[in-house]
Amino acid sequence: MNIRDLKYFIHLAESLSFTKTAEAFYVSQPSISIALKRLEENFETTLIQRNRAVQNVQLTESGEILYRSAHEILQTLERTKQEIINSQAETVSFGFLPTIGGFYLPKILPDLAEYSMLLNFIEEESSEVMFEMIRNNQVSSAIISSEKPIFEEKWLTQVPMEEHDFAIYVNKNHKLADRKSLSVEELEELDFITLGNGYTHNTIMNHWISDNGLKLKKVRYSNEIQTINSMIDSGIYAGFMTDIIIRNQDHLIKVPVEDAPKVYTSLIINNETPVTAIQKKFNDEVLAIVNKLYTED
Repeated sequence: MNIRDLKYFIHLAESLSFTKTAEAFYVSQPSISIALKRLEENFETTLIQRNRAVQNVQLTESGEILYRSAHEILQTLERTKQEIINSQAETVSFGFLPTIGGFYLPKILPDLAEYSMLLNFIEEESSEVMFEMIRNNQVSSAIISSEKPIFEEKWLTQVPMEEHDFAIYVNKNHKLADRKSLSVEELEELDFITLGNGYTHNTIMNHWISDNGLKLKKVRYSNEIQTINSMIDSGIYAGFMTDIIIRNQDHLIKVPVEDAPKVYTSLIINNETPVTAIQKKFNDEVLAIVNKLYTED
């Protein structure tokens, strides 16, 4: 079975248009018809019913069955392809979020020096995306952050590492520098800056804002941590984030927020998908290092 034929069929099943499908893949309409004929011969059935008189296209019962399975078939083929690539590679993959990688990697990497020439670091701002990359074996192990402390997926090995509370961070000259804490409601009138869309910190913060019914009026967003730190240093803006982001900024003052959202960091490993011997050895050693650093007394 031709993979491209299956991709054509998925688009055709969704658009019910030979013209739109051909345009989507930059091919001629006869190419789509030929691909469909190959699939129908392969499965020995009619997949698409066409009424040329009224230019009507619809899936047959067989077509519906194939469409329901088509995405899964493509995903399985893609995973298989990735596994083959991984099995032939003399590298090891390790994923992390740039916002938290700088906080944890210096503690973990010194004990992994033997892999320094083999490591392929995979960076991704979104924990949700990284989680899916782990699920699909695009990355074998990673450090991620999440708004929930424990994952329930059976294919996953997880080592919870730390939890960090959001807080307000200000320069010593800021009007809030002497405050012992802030209420949730006070954030509505506060002029503060935080990480922008795409970051897990932003997702967690927005869920918390929604849960508390807040209507923030003076929020600024930036995708550059250096920019955020500079704006807090100015004394004009407060920062709303965790100390993972505000690291090595001892001159800033942390003001706790009541019932603030939490960020949970974990090491996660896909324990079901086959990996190379060197990747398995690396995963086992990372697991041992993280367990020693964060779970043993």
